[in-house]
Amino acid sequence: MGRGLNISFAHRQNRSLLLRLILQHPKISRAKLAEMTQLTPASVSNITGILIKERYVHEIGALDEIRSAGRRSIGLEISNGNHFTIAVHMQRQHASIGIGNLDGSVTHQSHIAIPDHPNPQDVARDIANVIKTKMRNVPGEQVLGVGVGTSGIVDTEAGMIYAALAYEWQQVPWASLLASTTGLPVVVDNNARAMALGEMLFGGMAKSEWLAFLFAGQGIGLGVLADGKMFSGGHGIGGELGHLTINWKGESCWCGNVGCLETYLNQSRIESILGVGRGETINTSLKNLYQRGAYYDVVDLVATALVGIVNIFNPRIIVLGGWLADAWAQIETDVRNTIKSRTRFWNDPPVAIRPSILGEEVGLQGANAVALGRWIYGLGPRSYDDQLEESPVNP
Repeated sequence: MGRGLNISFAHRQNRSLLLRLILQHPKISRAKLAEMTQLTPASVSNITGILIKERYVHEIGALDEIRSAGRRSIGLEISNGNHFTIAVHMQRQHASIGIGNLDGSVTHQSHIAIPDHPNPQDVARDIANVIKTKMRNVPGEQVLGVGVGTSGIVDTEAGMIYAALAYEWQQVPWASLLASTTGLPVVVDNNARAMALGEMLFGGMAKSEWLAFLFAGQGIGLGVLADGKMFSGGHGIGGELGHLTINWKGESCWCGNVGCLETYLNQSRIESILGVGRGETINTSLKNLYQRGAYYDVVDLVATALVGIVNIFNPRIIVLGGWLADAWAQIETDVRNTIKSRTRFWNDPPVAIRPSILGEEVGLQGANAVALGRWIYGLGPRSYDDQLEESPVNP
């Protein structure tokens, strides 16, 4: 169903677009913004003037770029220190929590343990206690809300964790539960989608609006951005590459399917294939087994996942996280050759593949991106009207 654009809606879109461009192109001038967006110079000046007044953006001085009047242009940058998020990255055994800034960085980080078979109310209480402590460092009115990246199958629009094997949770209304314990708006997404959003927003010169983020840990996660918009499916749980059947006579998966990619590519299974011993890592084992049978088994499994991504989503760049990021340098050449032979008709130009630029920070920065995408940069999965109703600050 189509949707009309009223003036206020279009204005909010323009604000978020300009903020996103200023974030991704530091020191950009108003003239360049007008050129990139095809907005009039007067509209750009009006919106950026408001953003400066509201302390989302600041001027950084004259650039070499010359304006038509012969004067140097003034550059613009995102302004940290005035608006914040709370970023929460939830993994199998622990949660990381920090204060998120508009440029993507996350400070004042701390970690709490998540026990086996955790009770959702207990975890929400523990995270809320940490958040309340952290908010002593920033005025409450400057906190936009809480962004959460978590393990499991997540419907972002509903704020629901449908299933999380790591916690043995099903049908947990996580956003509303955490909101009720913190008193803050909460938006939640799957970790891989959060990481994909973080890479697109904060990934430097290598960022792309056609991006897939593949995370390999104890589970397999995939986040896909198509033309700058998160692919989430009709019910918010799209992109579950880990539950794509690669062996229809294979092992049963916890999801109810058989032969799932996740069953064969998870970290424990790869360690078993390679015979990773005490004190070893997947990467060191791959080096020791270079071009032997087990090595090529891993290459084929990784290539199968990447070929699936290329065929289904056709991204310009695939970003790797988890053990794949650590091992990529060791297997890159052979995986690329395998992908090339198995995608003969649509590999020119070949898809770029690289480990995450954000490194170990990708989880928390992804959680920050979930919040900023919803409330600042206009990349949330829901409409702007819905987003603005939930946030104490109208971007």
